[in-house]
Amino acid sequence: MKRNRLVFTLFVVAPLFLASGASLGASAAVDEAAYTPLKLYDGKWEVSPTADEKEPSRFENHCARTGLFFVCEQVVPGKPGALVVFLPVGKTAAGYEYRNTALVAGSAPGGEWGKLTIEGSRWVYSWEGDDNGKKIQWRNVNTFTGSDQIHFEIARSEDGQTWKTVRGGDEHRVK
Repeated sequence: MKRNRLVFTLFVVAPLFLASGASLGASAAVDEAAYTPLKLYDGKWEVSPTADEKEPSRFENHCARTGLFFVCEQVVPGKPGALVVFLPVGKTAAGYEYRNTALVAGSAPGGEWGKLTIEGSRWVYSWEGDDNGKKIQWRNVNTFTGSDQIHFEIARSEDGQTWKTVRGGDEHRVK
């Protein structure tokens, strides 16, 4: 059960594994503003899911820009859980696009690179997975309702058009 809670927490905060292995090209010159929204993750958070779990879970992110990359070490119930890595890859008309992945504590192999698109208060993580040989598309839509609150909905689709929400809830910054 502890492993499931860790996976759930990582899934909610930054669903970074089981993603497509798209090209990771990034230009040498990255707009400094691309790092600004990522700084919102830094700090202590409490996750209140809308279903499944009755007790909120807590985690902490220690985030920093390391050069081209932006990283957040996630600490889940007092223990290192994962190092989440963001790589800015471009500017869109309304925001920024990134590649992201996670290195999970415990020497497990790193996950595939996923995609994050930030457009204002709406952040969409997307990746692909496999369900008994069938390709499944996933997305986690995080909607910031201020710098201290995020509503999330994790959904899956078999066709990329029809989405079924499988988890949701809210994250609140703990002061």
